[in-house]
Amino acid sequence: MAGPGESPAMSGDGNGDGNGDGEAGEAAEPEALLLVSDPAALVALEDAGLSFAALLHEHPEATALAGYGEGPIVAIARELRRVLRANAAEDPTHTGVGLRYVHRQFDLDWLAAEDTRFELIGVVNRMDREVFANPRGQGAAGETRLIYRLAYTREQGGVEVDSRLPMTVNVVFWQPAPGGGAAGEGEGGAAGEGSRGAEARAGRRAVQRRWQADAGLAGTELAAWLRAPGHALDPELLGAAQLEAVEIDVQVERWPSTIRPDMAGHAEYLLEVLRPDPDAPGGYAPAVLENTPDVERLREDAGARAELLAWLRDADQREGLDQGTLTVPDRFLAKAAVSVTPRGFARLANRPFSALFGPEDFADYDFAGMDRVRSPAAALRRLDGLSCQGCHESRSIAGFHLLGAEREADKSVDALAEFASPHLQGELERRRVWHEQLAAGVQPSERRQLSEHERNRGAWGTHCGLGDPGFADWTCDEGLVCAALGDAEIGTCLEPGPGGPGGVCERGEVRTRADHHKDRVRYPEEQPACGPAAACNDNRVGFPDGMCATSCAAAEGKEHAACGLIPQLRGFNDCLSAKRPFATCIAETAFPAALRTCSADAPCRDDYICARTGSEVGVCLPPYFLFQLRVDGHP
Repeated sequence: MAGPGESPAMSGDGNGDGNGDGEAGEAAEPEALLLVSDPAALVALEDAGLSFAALLHEHPEATALAGYGEGPIVAIARELRRVLRANAAEDPTHTGVGLRYVHRQFDLDWLAAEDTRFELIGVVNRMDREVFANPRGQGAAGETRLIYRLAYTREQGGVEVDSRLPMTVNVVFWQPAPGGGAAGEGEGGAAGEGSRGAEARAGRRAVQRRWQADAGLAGTELAAWLRAPGHALDPELLGAAQLEAVEIDVQVERWPSTIRPDMAGHAEYLLEVLRPDPDAPGGYAPAVLENTPDVERLREDAGARAELLAWLRDADQREGLDQGTLTVPDRFLAKAAVSVTPRGFARLANRPFSALFGPEDFADYDFAGMDRVRSPAAALRRLDGLSCQGCHESRSIAGFHLLGAEREADKSVDALAEFASPHLQGELERRRVWHEQLAAGVQPSERRQLSEHERNRGAWGTHCGLGDPGFADWTCDEGLVCAALGDAEIGTCLEPGPGGPGGVCERGEVRTRADHHKDRVRYPEEQPACGPAAACNDNRVGFPDGMCATSCAAAEGKEHAACGLIPQLRGFNDCLSAKRPFATCIAETAFPAALRTCSADAPCRDDYICARTGSEVGVCLPPYFLFQLRVDGHP
């Protein structure tokens, strides 16, 4: 699992998968695709041999998970079973599958059901990850990533229910360079530096051209082009020899806000990487996670912990720390990680390096001349953001960075308006520049922002510095202030006065522990006010940091506000407990309210997602108000 560079990005506009027009003039080449996200193209690719079953399983024609046979799904189920059993053993009375439990688990039966499937939700060009290549990837020009998401279609109360689930599988292939030579060998200077550098650049450009589809291609035509010989998804380029790993991100447990009212709820996500192993059940075994230290083991081994700190502080790692290209040796790394929501980096579970080291360990580090990392706090934040759990809790969508475009264009209930995280959108800009530099014959820059980088930094809801010199340039736009929302280093840009629709109305201080179940939020008596005619939906009913809302009529014509639906908590949960369809429960228990509007350029604040409303505009809601982002309540 790859730190902040892991999140897939897109070419073209915010939710598109098309190419730009390149430079003016007839000879201009198309831009390289960064992500294929168009549902029509993805369905066509599944039909052309890229379903999860066809790609890696015993029965390639299978559509339901029950028929997959041998393959990575066996290893995935084995790993999930191990984690779910261990979690249940901690509190067996209150832990299990379904709404009758307070600690609600992933239903392992989904992975062997007749009505569940994995949908292809993205094809990602990660040529830019060549810098992270491990010994198995030497000679490759980065990676190709195929992202799948668990989904089902089943009947409930005479109604057909179709929903996705909070689980993604990322199948990673190395992109082979032409002739098998290392695309990056001998590079580093200007053109004319020597034959090896020229050959390396030529090899990279050849790989880049595999992704340069004509801008007019879409749907089945784009899928056919990608699968054609010599193009990015040529079957010859996606064989066993190129397979690197199968990565999983799955919500294993969710606690409702009625159980964790101070946190507005709690959810846990298992992150693992499986690599081919003929001796393991299913042919896959867990592997170490990139840049993710084994906190439990290192806490008990002072010598190994000191060795890791010395390695991190060594002058040889200075450039990698600053650029975000550091690669920690395998001997320090974990084979599984858990990220938790909400509250991101305010929780120690999402910051494995900060769980081992403190600012005092970098107090005498020489930050002079460094571009991205300029203080001990920034150094630790950089390191935490390079870890799997840190990346997945950096401006993500409830622990994910890519959830997939809705396949039903007119779906308005349980539907995302924005399927890409703010972190992904920020990464998009960097990757596009990387490819532009490569196409222009320039050595691409490998400098990466910290993992919480996002588009339009300074806008409402984006991150800002609270005084540490390492984040001095993380400022808010004119008219906004940087508000502390539980994280001591980084705040959120908000309006200075009473909150409008979507505004904060219940701030607290996060007290985090090594055991994330013991994390708590303490709320002072004085709290931010909502604006005129607005009410505060607080943490107790599932709104992190509270959320101001007004009547739809009161917000009519106002900027950044649109009418949406808020479920009435008790009635909604009672409806689900009666095993009625989610859409029915929304229709019968939700009430209209003016909410904050959102888009790729105007994202929601932390711990909120951009949901569809039935109109052209999205609105900000807590993620677990969407059926597809929670493990509980499904038929």
